[in-house]
Amino acid sequence: MDVYLYNGEISRSNDLKFIELVSDTQESNQCLVILVTPGGDPDAAYKMARYLQRRYDSYKVLISGYCKSAGTLFAIGANELIFTPYGELGPLDVQMARTDHLTGLESGLNISEAFSTLENRARETYQNVTFDIISSSGGVVSFPTASHAATEIVTALYGPIFSRIDPEEVGSRSRAMRIGEDYGKRLNSKWNNLKPGALAKLSQTYSSHGFVIDSEEAEALFSRVRMANDEELGLVLELGLLARHPQRSLTLQKVRDIGATNLESDNDHEETADDEEATERPDADGENPPAAVGTESAATGDEDSDAAATG
Repeated sequence: MDVYLYNGEISRSNDLKFIELVSDTQESNQCLVILVTPGGDPDAAYKMARYLQRRYDSYKVLISGYCKSAGTLFAIGANELIFTPYGELGPLDVQMARTDHLTGLESGLNISEAFSTLENRARETYQNVTFDIISSSGGVVSFPTASHAATEIVTALYGPIFSRIDPEEVGSRSRAMRIGEDYGKRLNSKWNNLKPGALAKLSQTYSSHGFVIDSEEAEALFSRVRMANDEELGLVLELGLLARHPQRSLTLQKVRDIGATNLESDNDHEETADDEEATERPDADGENPPAAVGTESAATGDEDSDAAATG
């Protein structure tokens, strides 16, 4: 199994580095990615995940530490998620530049929450004012009159707030919020690891962008989630902080294959057992035959010597 470590921001320059590394070093049809990232560009995360889906029969994501936003999108494309006790994913709400701010990002859900809050407050104010006018007048004031008065009050209170909303800004943010869902649907279609309704929950319902989605929360969203085994935990411990916290600069490398050491040990054990069995098995005369391996090695050595002499 090919094992890769990706620690850093997911961006349109880093995605190419990741794709080139996989292209140059692929040795298996199975892949495991240890992903540690604060998030980044959803377009880049989509390209990276799509590439792995095309190159491998399956790829798994090991959530060993902080893995947010675009990292969650990348994980949606995997056929299995593996968690350590410290691992966490995050919601899919897109982060956008704050209007009239040089630095800082805000969730694309903020505009939707603002609209919902203003709508509810305006409705409640209208209903309360209308009811209060009719009640306090003892029924003398008719409903149309009370309704008109309530409308003027609501307009005076909330009109200046609604007038500050830019329709173009609202449209662009609403469109941007669909990126996570659109990419998520396409990535999930490969192995369908998301449970029904999970994509909408990831992109719309969590209360903050930093919401912690640990292994238990992930089990409610994904069909194939498990905790890391001893060998995977050992690999995480070897990597140390690189497997826990995102670094400022990208750390991208292929690490040792999980299972390679055990496989080699098993093969060595089987070869040793076969040699011992061949040595102990008597021939037709009741004597042990010479070791075939030694004979072959000697013959090869003689051939090499003759070749060297000829040269």
